Parts: sequence; C-alpha cells; structure tokens
Amino acid sequence: MTKKDTYEHQFLVFNVSDGPKVINESLNTYGNDGWYLSTMITVGGGEHLVAWMVKPNLIVAPNPAEAQAKKLANLWTGKVVTSERSSPRHRNEKLLS
Repeated sequence: MTKKDTYEHQFLVFNVSDGPKVINESLNTYGNDGWYLSTMITVGGGEHLVAWMVKPNLIVAPNPAEAQAKKLANLWTGKVVTSERSSPRHRNEKLLS
C-alpha cells in the first residue's frame, strides 16, 4: 500500500468581545473532530480573530504488485486469511440470533 498525506483547511472567525471561553470551546469542539489549530491572526483593528484549522487525511492507495506478492506468499506458506464474515464466530452469532 502506498500512503499519501492530504490536508483539509478551513478558517474560523471569532469576535474578540465574545471572550476567550467561546473561542476555547469552539477550538476544543473542532479538536475533538480531528482539526488542529495552525495559525491565528487579528484582523479589523483587533476586533476579530481568524483561526486557520488543519485536518490531516491519510489516503492509502492499493499497490497491485504488493497484493500479488502477498497472495503468492500466502499460497506457499499455507496461511489462509479469512474474512470476518466467514469466521466461525460470525456464523455462530447468526445461528443464535
């Protein structure tokens, strides 16, 4: 598998007169969703704060050569990879329900 880092960017505008509690709550909410504070500047004569937020996104692209090599290695080692749906535990759960 090959990995490629991409990033989402967005900005938030805060009114300074709302106070730091509003800013902290908003930043914490975005932080819980995976966003990071990148930069913060003042605009409008110091009346507003603009915060740029960044969220990393990791894209994993399949590598056909690696998949073929893994398949060939599994044939020679006798190691069989089963999916979750075909596992005995999953079948027993279906029978019990």
